[in-house]
This record gives sequence, structure tokens and C-alpha cells, in this order.
Amino acid sequence: MTRHGFGRFVRLVGVVAVCLAMALPASAAKVLNRGNGAEPKGLDPHQASGDPENQILGDMFVGLYTEDVKGKPILGSAEKVETSEDGLTWTFTIRDHKWSDGKPVTAEDFVFSYRRILDPKTASEYASILYPIKNAEKVNKGTLPLSELGVSAPDPKTFVIQLAHPAPYLPEMMTHYSCFPLPKHVIEAKGSDWTKVGIMASNGPYMLAERRPFDRIKLVRNPYFYDAANVKIDEVNFYPTTDEAASLKRYRADELDTVDRWPLAEYKWLSANVPSETLKYPGLRVLYDVYNTRKAPLNDRRVRMALAMAVDRATIQKDVHFGVHGLVAENVLPPGMANADVSAKVPWSGKPMDARRAEAKALLLAAGFGPHKPLKLTYSFINRPDTKRRAIAMQSMLKDIGVEVELVAKDFAVHYDNLKTANFEIGEAGWVFDYNDAQSVLFLFQSSTDQLNYPGYKNPAYDALMAQAENEKDAVARGKLLGQAAGMLINDVAVAPSFFQFIRPLVKSRVRNWEETSRGVNRTRWLDITDKSGETASGDGQAQEGGGFWSWLGSWFSYDAWQKWWNS
Repeated sequence: MTRHGFGRFVRLVGVVAVCLAMALPASAAKVLNRGNGAEPKGLDPHQASGDPENQILGDMFVGLYTEDVKGKPILGSAEKVETSEDGLTWTFTIRDHKWSDGKPVTAEDFVFSYRRILDPKTASEYASILYPIKNAEKVNKGTLPLSELGVSAPDPKTFVIQLAHPAPYLPEMMTHYSCFPLPKHVIEAKGSDWTKVGIMASNGPYMLAERRPFDRIKLVRNPYFYDAANVKIDEVNFYPTTDEAASLKRYRADELDTVDRWPLAEYKWLSANVPSETLKYPGLRVLYDVYNTRKAPLNDRRVRMALAMAVDRATIQKDVHFGVHGLVAENVLPPGMANADVSAKVPWSGKPMDARRAEAKALLLAAGFGPHKPLKLTYSFINRPDTKRRAIAMQSMLKDIGVEVELVAKDFAVHYDNLKTANFEIGEAGWVFDYNDAQSVLFLFQSSTDQLNYPGYKNPAYDALMAQAENEKDAVARGKLLGQAAGMLINDVAVAPSFFQFIRPLVKSRVRNWEETSRGVNRTRWLDITDKSGETASGDGQAQEGGGFWSWLGSWFSYDAWQKWWNS
């Protein structure tokens, strides 16, 4: 070898060594970047009320039950459960595990948490989901002390729940964030500061590392998680992605690995260019319009009926939603609902639009509205492009029956705060089922439900049907009662079902183990991610075809630049 040749060889060895040190991913952290819809209200499970919070909190905490990779309930913080013969007593054995600060999780943490969410001082929007527990409603209304709630901890490893009535849906309900244990020792020491970075402790696969409002929430692996050895992703970042067009750009730029929903208007491009990443599947969710029945003229069923039947949802689905948003809904209970009669339909079902418009005008005239006195209302909705197009279409359809509608667009959090505080006339609302049971949506409209009962619906007959269903042990009979309750709700037109929305995320092909779950829940603990070349981020020593080290190295130098350097 000549002197110059030897020099070239030494330089080549040096550059390869540097490249190997930079490129070999044996110790590289696996990072997942998730587009998560709206900015979460907060990280206290007892103050949460939306899906954006659910996606984050479900990575940080594990309840008595949790979701498996397919979204089905499996035991989580509990390693064993025993149920009494009458179904009213559930005894859980808490598994040996710790909070992310190293303190043990005990049954007393569960007692503390369940009492805290039902404490009237907490004012939790989701408290009513726990009303199946003995005395829960009375405790939440302040008529019984917290000590009377039907939960107890006979010892640090045993947690007992006493129910007011059988609840066959309890395992799935217990996966919800309202049922998570909270670190009693942290909350008692830090109060409202307990959710801050460096203070917050969680018992799930991930723990809080960073929070930048309206930018990102960063979680890292919890070394004390009981199944930490099987968690593959080291870090997960949740980004707010309310602007669907902007989030699509970030996804295409590889800044995001998943996005919670893709823009309907981009479906043609997406299906042509990234069909395997553009997912669309049915789920347990319903979109509906709510009417504020607390005030005139929406306390008049004739007015509500006219408004609801004048909207041509089939045309909206076809022309505004491009046929890919979901299915037109004629009930609040979606297809696939377990143990429920879903045969009830809205009163205008099957009628042609011309007949519906004529009937709507007659109803308004009977209620005192017409050309001489046009009905004027506001319609509130979430400020998203897809939602705005739908709202404009509805505005035009209601104008055809002489109703003047002002459109009011708000950000996600503001919009739902307005619904909860009855600061609206007509409003768009959606519900993602917390468990596969009709109770999960029908409880919203019971008189005992407060902030989540957006229309302010109060019907003693409806409440009686729900109470009868709660105490019915036969599953078929219970399903019929729940179906009757759903039929009564839509016949009273407190709400007008619109669509059973598809779950439609964007998921990069490098994200592994993503399943089509009915509630759109894909916990990060079950996922894995490969690098952009297709090689696993932790590396297995094998370069894959079309990727690996040499492809990476080649991407750094053009052929001409490499040849010029080599010959220098």
C-alpha cells in the first residue's frame, strides 16, 4: 500500500468509526410523538372530562382494571378479584407495586381516591360515573359523610367495593380515569401542586417529565411500574393538534408518529398516498346536537322536533363529510352496543326530506313562529374546519324552514365549558363511550347528573326506567329497559343524534402493535416503534433491506462527493 493509500485508509477507518458511534442505535431511546387533539384541561384525573386527558392519564395511571392491547379490560393494579354471589361486593387484592417515587401503592390510596372524587368540594364533573357504588350519590350530593361511601380497606392489600345494585359493566368502567388510584401521600403533602413536574407520582407505565402548556406533555418510563420490563417505548410526547390541517403537515414532516384524526377534506390524497397509515374503523362514539331545554323556546318539544327533523344528515354525510366521517345516527346507542336493544329510532326516521321540512314548518307555526315572527337561535360548535363546514350546512338547512341561526365557534375546552354551564342554545356534542354498555351514555341524561347533562333533561319516567334497569339482574331484560330509555330520550328530542363517528387516526407504519379498539384507546405500553429506516430503535444487530447503517451512511454523502473525498 502506498503512503497516500495508507492515509486514505486511516481516514476511512476514522470516519466509519465516528459514523458507527453516531448511528448504531443500541442505546438510543425509543420516542413516540402523538398528536392528541385538544390541549388537556389538566392532569388531575378528578378534574378531567375529555378524551385528550384520557389518552395521557391512561399512560400514567393504572386502575384496578386496565386495557389490554385490544382495549379489553384486564386486571391492572389488582392481581385478583372475588365477587359475591349477589354481585354487590367486589373484593380486590392489590398487587405489589409502587408509585413512581418509590412509595408502595396500597388499598388506602384507592379509598382516598374514591372518596376524593365524590367529595362535593372536589366538584368533579365525572363523579356520577361512580354512582353504582353504595351511597355514592348521597355522598356526592352532601347528604352523607365521605365515611359512608361503600369502599373500604381492611388491610393494605385488600380493597372492597360495595355496590348499590349489580353492575356487570364494572370491569370496563374501572379502566376509566375517574377510577384510578391517586397518591394519597403526595396530595396530602402538596395539595393542588401535586400534578406539577417533579412532584407528581403515578403508578402506571409512564411518569410526568415535562409539561409546556399548548406545546407538549412529555412522559418517560416509570422504573417502578410492575410490568416495566415489557414496556418498549422509553418516552412519549403528547402534542395538542386542534388544527387538523397543521397536524397533517407535521405528520407528513415526520414530526408526529400518530395523529388522533385526519381531516375529512384530505381523505382522497391520504388514501392515494398513505393508505396503510390512514385508518378508519367504527367505534363506540356518537355525535349529537343538544337543545338547552332550560329556556324558551327550546323547552317546547315542537320547536326541538322542527329543528332536528329539518337537518338532512344523509346529505351532510355524503357531501360535507365525503362519505368517510361515519354513519348517520338515529339513536344514541351505536351498532355493536353490548346487551342493549338498539331498535329505537328518531321520530322522523324514514320520512322524505320534503315531508320533514313541511312538518317542521307546521310545528314552528303551531309554536308561534313563522314569516311574521322568525325563530332566531345560536348554534355552538368546536372550531375545526370539518365541524365548521357541517355547521354551515345545518345553518342553510334551518334557513329553509325559516329559522335564522348564528354560528358560534369556540375552542374545544371553551365550547364544552359552555355546554356544562348551560351557556348555549343549540350545541354540538359528542360522546366517547367509557365502557361498552348503554349505561355509559344514558346516565348523562338522568336528573341526578349535573354538569354532563348538557340539555338539562329531567324526566321522571326516564329516571324510573334507568333505576329499573340498574336493579335488573337478567341481562336481556335489562337491555330492553335501556333500549326503552334511549327511545324515550330521542322521542323527547332533548338531543338529536347525528352520526356514529369513525375512529380515524393517522399511524406511521413504523408504529407497531396498533389495534383497532372500539373506544380509540391505544395505550403506549403495548406499542413499539422502529426507526425511520425500518430497523428497530433498540437494534438487533441485523440491517434490514432498504435500511440499516449503510443506507444511513449513504444518505449523508452523494456518490460524487464520496468519490471526490476518497480520491483526495
